[in-house]
Amino acid sequence: RGKTFLMDLFHDSIPFEEKRRVHFHRFMLELHDHLHQLRFQSDPMAAVVDRLVGDCRVLSLDEFFVSDIGDAMMLSGVLQELFVRGTVLVTTSNIAPDGLYRRGLQRQRFLPAIALIHSHMTVLELPGTVDHRRQTMQQASVYFTPNDQIANDALYSQFVRVSHGSPCNAEPIDINGRPIASRGHGEGVGWFDFNALCEGPRSKADYVILSKRFHTLLIAGIPILSANDDDATRRLIELIDELYDRRVNVIVSATAPAESLYQGKRLQRDFQRLISRMHEFASWDYIALTHRP
Repeated sequence: RGKTFLMDLFHDSIPFEEKRRVHFHRFMLELHDHLHQLRFQSDPMAAVVDRLVGDCRVLSLDEFFVSDIGDAMMLSGVLQELFVRGTVLVTTSNIAPDGLYRRGLQRQRFLPAIALIHSHMTVLELPGTVDHRRQTMQQASVYFTPNDQIANDALYSQFVRVSHGSPCNAEPIDINGRPIASRGHGEGVGWFDFNALCEGPRSKADYVILSKRFHTLLIAGIPILSANDDDATRRLIELIDELYDRRVNVIVSATAPAESLYQGKRLQRDFQRLISRMHEFASWDYIALTHRP
């Protein structure tokens, strides 16, 4: 429905420099990091928010979504600090405020954050069923299915093309002190298996680093994902969100078309966003965007 596009348009049109636009996940990672550094202060939240926004008059947070109990416990304090400062807060979300963190642990402690949203912000619904990202006339070859030798050869050809034929370094790379197996990397291009990226102890912070390091990321072998794979599915959604926000070009091979990959129910809403972004990754308009490291 174009929420991110509208936010970017709004942010770019603001005629002063005291503004910040950031993905919600990245904002919360920064918040946790600063809170740890300032944990011995008597009022750490005020100091943390001061670091995060400084003299910022308008803060734009894309994809406001709460799934982590740690985030939920802190958000009312963060919002209170922002509103006391008079910071204008603009957010996008696929979920109305009253539906945020609906089934989360200790949700009653998150309810003050919802109350602050209602009392300090205007909620606008963007109705409609048309996904404008799927209306692009021209498409590039960035999604290969089924996941067979032909798809693997196509990924290799894309890697060589995008990296301008530079030597393929298949050594593992270090992300936050943990090695991650790589099929190849060089010249700002990374090629990884789905299992290496989304199975095991990977986090949002890892995906922030990957999206900053690589302007193009190849993901090989995305499988059919059942309800038993919800942890890996959640990581894939978080990875795609971060890559999209940083305008990373994404090329994948998968067992089936994006619309048929997720067989579970709990993450259907979020997976629809992933499907939409997969379509946009194939548009020449997206590919032409400048990487935001």
